[in-house]
Parts: sequence; C-alpha cells; structure tokens
Amino acid sequence: MAKKHNNKNSKSNFKNQNCGKAFGHQFKMDCDRNVIIGGVMTAKAIAGISSIQMVGNGSGEVIGKIFKGKNHTVGSILHGNICDGEKIIDEVIIGCEGENSYSINCHGNPIIVENILELLKKFDVKIVDAEEIIENLAKEKFGKNIIAVEAETAAAKAATLDGAKIIQYQTKMGLLQTAEWLKKHIDLMHIEDIKVAIGQVLADSKIASYFINGTKVVLAGPPNSGKSTLFNYLCGKEKAIVADVAGTTRDWLSAKIRLKYIQAEIFDTAGLDAALSSQNVIDEQSQRRAAELAASADLVLYVTEHRTQNLEHRIQNKEILVFNKCDLGGNVSVDGFKVSAKTGEGVKELLDGIESALGVADFDLKKAVCFTDRQRKILEQSAESRCQKEVKDFITELLNG
Repeated sequence: MAKKHNNKNSKSNFKNQNCGKAFGHQFKMDCDRNVIIGGVMTAKAIAGISSIQMVGNGSGEVIGKIFKGKNHTVGSILHGNICDGEKIIDEVIIGCEGENSYSINCHGNPIIVENILELLKKFDVKIVDAEEIIENLAKEKFGKNIIAVEAETAAAKAATLDGAKIIQYQTKMGLLQTAEWLKKHIDLMHIEDIKVAIGQVLADSKIASYFINGTKVVLAGPPNSGKSTLFNYLCGKEKAIVADVAGTTRDWLSAKIRLKYIQAEIFDTAGLDAALSSQNVIDEQSQRRAAELAASADLVLYVTEHRTQNLEHRIQNKEILVFNKCDLGGNVSVDGFKVSAKTGEGVKELLDGIESALGVADFDLKKAVCFTDRQRKILEQSAESRCQKEVKDFITELLNG
C-alpha cells in the first residue's frame, strides 16, 4: 500500500493544463460547465479495483488539490496518492481522458471508495450514479443524436456482448437510419405500409431485448414433477430443497444462467394444484405467486412426468412441455422435451429449444430495433396512428427527443 508522500511541492499543476488535444477516445467538454459531477463506474461490491469518474469544468483543479504525483500531459496515466490534506487516502492511478474528464482508479475496498467520494464532495463535486455520467459524456460526444446518447447508457448495461453490438448498430444504421428514411418518405407512403414497417421494428425489438436485457423463464407444473431438481441442475448447484414429498417448494427461487446466445433468469415455483389453494393461506399464496410468475414470463417450461394436452395450444401460451424423469422409462404421447434432471440427459437439447422458441438462435444482429422504453412507446403510438402527419411528428420525437 501507499506510503506517506513527503514532497509538499509535488502537487500537480492541473489548473492550466491543456487537455484539448486528442488522445484515444477523449470527450470534449463544454468550457462553460460549472457543475462537476463524479461517481463510481464499477460495480458496487468488493473488488480489486474501483474506478471513479469525474467530469466538468474545473475537474482538473480538484485533481490538483487532492492528487500528489507527477505533472500530466493529455492522455497520460499518472501514479500517485489521493490525499485529504496530509492524510493519504489511497494509492491510485489517474487517467486524463479528455478536457476536464478524469478517471481515478483506486483499490476496490468500499471504505476507500467512500472516503474518496466524501473528499470530492468537499470540493463541491456532485456525486451521481454511473448512468448519469455516461449520459452526460454521451451528450458531449454525440450532440443532438439522441439515439446515440441513449445507446451509450444502454450498451453499458447490456446483458450480453451481442446485446451491446445490437445497441451500437442503432446509432448510425439500424433504428437511426430507418427513422430518418421514414421521416423523409412518409408523405409518399400508404398508412398501412407505415404500420407494417414500424410493426416489424417492434417485433424484432422483442427478440433483441433478450440479448440486451436477458429473458425470464419460469418452471411450472404439478407438484413433485422434478421442477426443483431441474432448477438445481440448470443452476449448477443446489439452491432449491428437493424431496419426494409433493409441495416441498412453496415460494419461488431464481437464478441467472448463461445460454449459448443470451442470459436467462430461471424461476422455480410451487407445484400447481387447484386443490392446494383451499388448504391454507400459505398454499393459496404459493399457488397465486406461481401463476403470476408464469403469466409474466417470456417462456414457461411446463415440467411434468406425463402430459396429454395439445402441444400447439401450449406453444401459443409461451409454453414448452418438459417431460422429466425420463431415466425412469415410460412413453410420452405428445411432443416435448424428454429430460432427466437427475442425470442431465436431454438438458442440452432443452436449452437449445429455449433459444429456438424465443427466436434468438438465428436472429440477425444487424436489424433496426428500439432498445429503450421511450423509443418503444413512441413506435407503439406511431403504429396505432391513422394520420401520416401524426406519425411524422412521432418519428421526429424519436430522433430529437
């Protein structure tokens, strides 16, 4: 760890440094920005390193008052100590990413991070969350391209790399290009053709959302069908209690797993049995919660030992039939996935089936899609409109915010 720095004259001269020259992916800040903002850009957890970003006119002066180390040049990486007066808080590495944009990389101990944030507050730095900082920098970088600004924040939170790629594609091609084309040609188009074009973007956006946000998959089915055993197998560890007694699971559990293309949050729920709803309050609540989770899922895996209901009806209800305990033998009279949650037999095929059912297995990442609630609501309103001028106004709002 850092030792006390004794050279009182080694304070960096940040106040008048020229950070205007390009270095890497610098962000040019407005010179009239009077509010300095800062915040933690890394996860809020114990880690080896934490990164604190500070941007705004006067950020360099703040750095000069708290950092003891060598003078910097544009794009330089500095090693030294963050100090509160003569007290060393931590040994850090600071990067000058652009005019009035600094990254403080400190040890990941949450106490150290909090101490640095408190020190920044003493110099009137407004502490905000990472999303606001990313958005702030994006506005400086992209100006009036609101879709590109939204993309910077959304891409940082994407559940998968492909999700981030989908988002970035919308900033120059994809959604931006489609919206600009519609705005230019909308007066020459029939309203039904406009609705079809927008409807296609919305349909593709639903599938794209699985890459960007992940998907919600619920295990449902009768008691003692092996849902919890399958849940544990998918998680790779025993999270749910398993017993031969029907109704062992009363409350839901969830865990996130990575499939081939997307991230999925899997929910284990209480066994569905109408008779249990009338037994006691706890069972009634368990049945209600299981039904609510199934209704809100992107996909339901209906786990049972045998099932005779129509498969097409199940598919329409976002449901895949999973016949568990296939290691015990027996025939299945309808189509579905035969698995053994105990041995893992058939599970790979089931996971592939999940992604096929959601449409992600062969999805083209270079499609025009919306990736924020704002964009989706505007497009939904556009699709419902019967007036070309109104649709044009909606598209203008989509582009300009």
